[in-house]
Amino acid sequence: MGVSPSKYYNWQNRYGKASEHNGLVPRDFWLEGWEKQTIIKFSLEHPLEGYRRLTFMMLDQDIVAVSPSSVYRVLKKEGFLRRWNSKPSRKGERICPAPESA
Repeated sequence: MGVSPSKYYNWQNRYGKASEHNGLVPRDFWLEGWEKQTIIKFSLEHPLEGYRRLTFMMLDQDIVAVSPSSVYRVLKKEGFLRRWNSKPSRKGERICPAPESA
């Protein structure tokens, strides 16, 4: 038949079940569109707060109940996260000028 034994038994075990063998089937715990939009809107209203504080502020105000990692992923995807150290690196610069050779 040209099918490896492991593939055959995988098919046999899945026979009659819903097609959930791939990761693209929507899950109950995935964030919905309105939740993502709410997180983005709340982040814009509180630009100085970090993603963890935003998460617990939204929980306290009964806006949306999501984990800090979910808030992080939404904000990262939208480009709203900033590194805390935004200064450019001075690596390689000399503290004092090099001595001049005579």
